[in-house]
Amino acid sequence: MKAKTVVRSVVGVVVGAVVWMIGFYTLAALLAMLWPDFAQHGRRFMTDGVFTFTTAMAVCNLVFWVLAEIFAGWLAMKTARRREAIRVLAGLIGLYLAAMHIALYWPRFPWWYNLLVVIPAVPAVLFGAKLAANVEASVDSGVLV
Repeated sequence: MKAKTVVRSVVGVVVGAVVWMIGFYTLAALLAMLWPDFAQHGRRFMTDGVFTFTTAMAVCNLVFWVLAEIFAGWLAMKTARRREAIRVLAGLIGLYLAAMHIALYWPRFPWWYNLLVVIPAVPAVLFGAKLAANVEASVDSGVLV
C-alpha cells in the first residue's frame, strides 16, 4: 500500500469519527432550539448525567445517532476511498458505543435505548459508505442509481 493511500485512509477515519460526534450534537442542538423541553432535558443530562428524556425525545436521539453514523461513513468513504478505512471507522464507533452503553452506561439509560444506540451503529456507518460508493460509481458510469 502506498504512503498516500495510508494517509488518506487515516484521514478518512479521523474525519469520519469527528463528524460523527459533531453531527450528533449539532442535530441535538438544532432540535433543542425548536423544542424547549428537549433542551431542558438535554441540559439536565449534560450537567447531572441524569437521563430524563421522554420516549419521543430518546427516539429523536436514536435517529440523530444513526444519521450521524451514516454521514460519518459517507464522508469517510469519500475521503479515504478504501473499504478497509470504513471497516476501521465502523469498528471503532461500534466498540466505543458498546463500551459506553453496554458496559458503562447500562444502568443510567433504559435498556432499549442502550441496545438501539449500539446495534445499528456499525451497519449505519457501512450503509453511509455504500451510499458514497454507489454515488461515485454511478457518476463514473454516467448512470444515476
